[in-house]
Amino acid sequence: MRIVEALPPTRYAQAAAHARTDKFKSLKAKTIARVQEWYADPRVNQNVAPGLWFGYGKDSMAGALILKLAGLDFCHLTVNNGGDLPQHWLVKPEWEAYFGEDFYYEEYATDRPFPQIIRAYLDWGNAYGLKTKEGKPLNFWNWGDVAASICYEAIYQFDHLYGEREKNVMYIWANRAGEGMERAFEMQREGLFQFHDQDNGNLPYIRALPIGDWKDIDVWALLISEDSPISHTYSMHQIPQKQGNKAFPRTLWYCTPEILCSQYYRWLAYYAPVQLKELCDLFPEIQLRFMQKILK
Repeated sequence: MRIVEALPPTRYAQAAAHARTDKFKSLKAKTIARVQEWYADPRVNQNVAPGLWFGYGKDSMAGALILKLAGLDFCHLTVNNGGDLPQHWLVKPEWEAYFGEDFYYEEYATDRPFPQIIRAYLDWGNAYGLKTKEGKPLNFWNWGDVAASICYEAIYQFDHLYGEREKNVMYIWANRAGEGMERAFEMQREGLFQFHDQDNGNLPYIRALPIGDWKDIDVWALLISEDSPISHTYSMHQIPQKQGNKAFPRTLWYCTPEILCSQYYRWLAYYAPVQLKELCDLFPEIQLRFMQKILK
């Protein structure tokens, strides 16, 4: 889908105007230069192409575009965990055609969809008597100590699957500090180019965050200036979240507790009724809150 078809006209005009500013052009040039510098660092394993964690969302696309503009070889690393909205994957063939012969990817798939992963780990934790910090049974709204296991199975597989277990492989994350307080603290503490020594059995690796200091409008400006395709989910404007009505900032994980709110239930009922029914069937606590909110 073309961005002009996805974004509201005012938002598109703002981003297009921003793309023409000297401020954005300077940021773009600085970002391209630093990823080239990172790539040339002698500590980076040159035998394995850097892997870009790629989810077909706008930030992932911005990261890929920066690497392409920098003239660097890299591999799109995708985990298809069944937690995406169904419309999201429609952009995949468009993106492949856009990149052409430069498109390299490895796609991993979980053996069950993300909602079922959550259900299985909560059942396992409760069967062995694990509790939340408040001493209550694990539930959809509070995953407790099994949260790390849920997230690992859903996304954190590349340390074992990519690079054939070589050291100092560079993984690229197209995350921004503005996405969350935890990410902002990490970037402030560790920087945008991070070396992670061996721990807990993991080999040393390098994490690079080329657009970590970018703002949302910078991402849209880049995609507009490069005439990039975009996920169809961005055309479904004003997806409600707990912070109020705003365009959906991410395309993954429709089934995580921080997203769900009464307005979002209504949104799912319209755009993704199959996914909403699955959530209500798997998690009675969602069904209960859904009925309480909707019937008010």
